Amino acid sequence: MSVLKETMDAMDEPSNPKLASRERLLGEFRKQLVHEKRKVVAIQIGVLILAILLWELLIRLGVVRELIIGQPSKVVSFLVSMTLDGSLLQHSWITIVETVVGFVLGFILGGVLGLLLWWSKTVERVLDPLMVALNSLPKIALTPIFLLWFGIGISMKLALSFSTVFLVTFLTAAASLTGTDKELMQLTAALGGSRWQVFRYVVVPSSLPWLISAMKLSIGFGLTGAVVGEFVAANKGIGFLLLYGAQIYEMSLVWAGVVVLLVVAMLMYASVALIERRVLRWRES
Repeated sequence: MSVLKETMDAMDEPSNPKLASRERLLGEFRKQLVHEKRKVVAIQIGVLILAILLWELLIRLGVVRELIIGQPSKVVSFLVSMTLDGSLLQHSWITIVETVVGFVLGFILGGVLGLLLWWSKTVERVLDPLMVALNSLPKIALTPIFLLWFGIGISMKLALSFSTVFLVTFLTAAASLTGTDKELMQLTAALGGSRWQVFRYVVVPSSLPWLISAMKLSIGFGLTGAVVGEFVAANKGIGFLLLYGAQIYEMSLVWAGVVVLLVVAMLMYASVALIERRVLRWRES
């Protein structure tokens, strides 16, 4: 036993040539990945800056009209002025609340109901075609219905955001059930696991990657629902800002609203990525 222990200790020591070589190779590989990632990001930023500068130059030279495509310097001017007077924060906050509340409610309810289909194949066969048909329906067609049901307030925007996220999450959760390891479920049941334990320890964990993917996909749907609702009836919000800019033929104001929407979407995506790293940490091990 002492000989075996000494051998294992020797293998664990950093001075072991093979171990040191492997660690060195892994370190170099990580450095290459970081370098490549930074290189790609630098190129992306450079291309974006060049495109904006070219855009500004074409406007100043009179090659294209600012009325048609806007002007980057005016976009920045709008963003700065609206930030200073507080209107940008007010419009952004309204849209963020509508999106996040509808997104969270739609994801939770859609994910739970979609996973619960595992308990009854009959219910799954009944609901699945109905949900597919509803998901294929353009969500903007539901706007007049929600407008009559909920009025012109925030509830209508929440309903639009909720409906789009709910359907995508429900269908994704239902589809994830087909990828559950049947042998693992049978093994868990053979070891004495109840139906609830099989659902909790096998079905739900195997569906988590699918649900995280649905969460990422639903960010755009949730934002779209909120903005479309603001197009129809609102006096605040980023959607209202976009529509107002188009009505007064101020494309730079429209682009300012687009930039804000892009920032909101990126922040939401970063939040989901953080959740993914924490929830799916077990996959790395």
